[in-house]
Parts: sequence; C-alpha cells; structure tokens
Amino acid sequence: MKLISFSVNNSKMEQFGIVIDDYVISFERLQHLSNQFSPLLNNINSYLQGLPESEQHARTLYLYAQEIISENNIEPFFTLEEIQLFSPIPNPPAVLDFGLSPKHLINSGYTLIEHEFKGILKPILRKILGRALRKTTQKFSMPYYKCNHLSISGPFDTLVWPSYTSYLDIEPELGVVIGHSEVDPITDNVKVSIAGYVIMNDVSARDVQFPDFRVLCGPARSKDFDKSIGIGPYFVTPDEVDSPLSLDVSVKIGKNNRLSWKGSTSDYVTHPQEVIDYLSAIFTPPPGTIIGMGTIPGCCGLDNNQWLIPGDIVEISIQGLGTLKQFVPSELKLLQSSRWKNREDLKAYYKK
Repeated sequence: MKLISFSVNNSKMEQFGIVIDDYVISFERLQHLSNQFSPLLNNINSYLQGLPESEQHARTLYLYAQEIISENNIEPFFTLEEIQLFSPIPNPPAVLDFGLSPKHLINSGYTLIEHEFKGILKPILRKILGRALRKTTQKFSMPYYKCNHLSISGPFDTLVWPSYTSYLDIEPELGVVIGHSEVDPITDNVKVSIAGYVIMNDVSARDVQFPDFRVLCGPARSKDFDKSIGIGPYFVTPDEVDSPLSLDVSVKIGKNNRLSWKGSTSDYVTHPQEVIDYLSAIFTPPPGTIIGMGTIPGCCGLDNNQWLIPGDIVEISIQGLGTLKQFVPSELKLLQSSRWKNREDLKAYYKK
C-alpha cells in the first residue's frame, strides 16, 4: 500500500489515505462507505502506534477500495492532480542517518579533499583516503548520526538555503520506517519490524561540513538547519518493495534537467532489517523512527562536484516509492564568505 497525508482544494485539513493507481481516497471516506471504523486510521501517527492491527484494517479497506474501482465507481476518489501532498511522516520521533554506501564515502571524500586542501597534500590525502575506505568496507561497521527530526519538509516544499553556505546539496536516501516491536518470550530479545519505506532527502551545507564532522557535538550547521530532512511523497508498506537492495534511483535537477544522476540501492552493504536489529540491541526505537540508509552513490552534488543554483527543481525518484519533488529558493540573502571558493554564479541571485 501507498499511504499519504493530503488535503483537497488547498484546505488546511489534512486527510490520511491511500493511493491506488492514479486515484486517492481517504480512510475516513472508506470507513463510512464500508461501515468499518477504527481510530487507528485517523492519521499516520495512530497508524504507526497501532501496528500491526492498523495495517490489517487498512488492508481490508484497501481491498474494498479496489473493488469500488473495478466497478468503475470513482465518485469517492480524487486524482493525484486534485490533491496537495504533505510529508507522509511529518513528526517522526527520531531520524537516524547511516553511511552504508562505501562508494558514496569514497566519491565524496575525494571531492572534499579537492575543496579543503591545497598543493602536495591533495594526492597524498587521496591515497590515504582510498586505503582507509577500502579497509572500512572490509571491516563492516554501522556509525550513524542524529538528524534534525523537528524540521521535516515534504513534497513540493521549498528548501531553506542558509546564508552561511554557498554549496547547498541534496542527499537521496532510502528511508526505512520503524514499526512495532515484540519481545521474544524465550530469549527476551526485542524484535523490531519494518513498517515501510520512504524517499529521504538529507539536505546538506557542504562547505561547512568538514569542521562539523571533526567535532561531533551540538547542532551541526551542515545538517541541522530548517527543512533539512525531506520525506515523501508516499509511505510504502513492505509488501510493495520486493527487494529494498535492488531499487533504481534517479535524480533530475534544474529546468530542462540541468543535472541528471542515476544510482541504485544495491550499493548498500547490508539489509535494512540488519540495521534495525543492530539498533534494537542498543535501544528500542519507537514506531515512526526513520532510518536513512545513506546517500545513493553518484546521486548528490558532493559525489559529482556539481552544485545547486537558486530556482532549481529537484526530483528524486526511487523505484516503487514515487518521486519527491522539491524546490530550491529562487533568491538568496547575501551569503557569508565560503570556506571553499566563493561562487561568483550565485551573486546574480541575491535579493536586491
């Protein structure tokens, strides 16, 4: 199932519902039509807290909706063009971001060296980085950092460009949503399930990132600014994703696809369930927690040394999960001097 939060006719009232083909219907409407009611489907929060019973009830209504469509009775439905989408999980209890794509770490590391260092240091550091990352891929580990879960953006939102960065970037990731947990009565181990998947965009300020990551404490200017985590457009249940490690990814940026990148979730070095099992051995993540698996290699500016400009349209597509479309501001406040080379191309976009 593809679950969404949406409104109709620019109403501020959010509805919780499902997408079937190109049609959208709210669970509230389906419950009235079928005379099957449950408070677990009031919104995404009650759905996540009510798992697994909420999913069973939602699936019953989903099958009922398919019957209505098969009978050509589309009166209770809207089309995707008639609605306004919101982030499917606007208030996650936590967002944890892993770095489980070694190719991205290598690509981005080389770009960082190009911008952060000068002269003879560059080739030396490239060799050191290559050796270090090869060892990292051989000795598997799962480091992660905590994102700003209080500043979620959704489909068709305009991102924030902080005045202290000249190198704003996107990071397309497979987002894994935590479901319910159960305690094994024999081992007392906690088993945490996958509730579903989302597209995640971990927006980053690249030219201030290196100092942030050398001292991992407090808010990070490179990650914690407003609307720094994009989620959407759908919350997709696991039955719709046969293999989360074989999904094609594409990114289109700018008018006329000024930049176009392709990648795959096959570059992740472990399955999402193994990541959740690792976390649940430390603590029990609450339902709705979003796990970012890591940036898809080749699909961000840092990997390619290519950068956003004001007015860009960003479209991140992951097979089976839809397309997260967001906008880059068309005008900028006067930017502070960059730690990297100042971008002359941005001056044309300063507010008069």
